[in-house]
Amino acid sequence: MSDTTTLERRDADLRVIAEFSNADTDVYPVGPQRLVIETTEKGIDSAILRRADRRLGEMVAEFNEILGVGGFRSMVVQYTEDRLAALPSDGDAFHRGLLDLYDDLAGRERVDPDRTLAAALRVPEETLRACLQVARQQSL
Repeated sequence: MSDTTTLERRDADLRVIAEFSNADTDVYPVGPQRLVIETTEKGIDSAILRRADRRLGEMVAEFNEILGVGGFRSMVVQYTEDRLAALPSDGDAFHRGLLDLYDDLAGRERVDPDRTLAAALRVPEETLRACLQVARQQSL
């Protein structure tokens, strides 16, 4: 086993890397030994730090294999929001990407793809189902 574990989170303009020591410790939860925050913006401001803090919290929870109440769901919704934000704006490509994301979520354990996508899009599940139906028709 390696001496360290490196976890990374990326957004369009933000990259957060945390390096954790795999050595046994009496401290729980274990935080990172090294942290890197990179941005494509002009500098690191308070908004970037807040976003980096959220990503760091996810990585600490992942490393320590702890997920607070609703933590797993929050992480899945955040992942889904990030994937949605990266979808192209072109109609056909957007629809294909939306269906690919739906299939990705459907293939994961403990994830309800309808509920998760609806939460990430901030729409009722019925609206999501209508969007998926249009996407399926457009991709034929």
